[in-house]
Amino acid sequence: METFLPISYLNDFVFCPYSIYLHQVFDNNKEVVYTAKPQQRGKTAHQIIDTQNKPKNNILKGAYVLSNKLGVYGKIDTLYTKKQKLVESKFQIKTIYRGYLYQLWAQYFALTEMGFSIKELNFFSMRERQTIPIKIPGQVEFDELRAHIKKIARFNFESEINVNPVKCQHCIYAALCDKTNLDHVYA
Repeated sequence: METFLPISYLNDFVFCPYSIYLHQVFDNNKEVVYTAKPQQRGKTAHQIIDTQNKPKNNILKGAYVLSNKLGVYGKIDTLYTKKQKLVESKFQIKTIYRGYLYQLWAQYFALTEMGFSIKELNFFSMRERQTIPIKIPGQVEFDELRAHIKKIARFNFESEINVNPVKCQHCIYAALCDKTNLDHVYA
């Protein structure tokens, strides 16, 4: 049986591989037990996006996508089918991190594999109401993304984790993490 990774892991792994493990451990608990305010705010924003589906207006929101070639699945934020535009929304974007790009690229490749034509990619920062255009990925980006996915699939979660104090202080799982004793900003 083939295992598919959630598209959300692509960004989580870049931030901290251990966060994927912590998410899985606490997944069956009430979310308030293991989530921080930024994650709760993001989830609320995504619920709003997901419930505004307008198929009559050629807008798909919160639709599931799957890529057999990449071995990933997940949900898109917004696809304007007539405009052939895919938009990934974040509550606030200060920097376009590589993990953000991996998520958007995976969505793009999944949609094209599913038969959709996509000519435009954007991030949307909800707080600033700012659209940030992103170049359509090609073979080089596909190969980089595929290598990243393989790295996640082969990662040994029992191995030593490199602790980054700056990231740890802003990690939504910091209160649950046994790899550091740093205070975090969401305490």
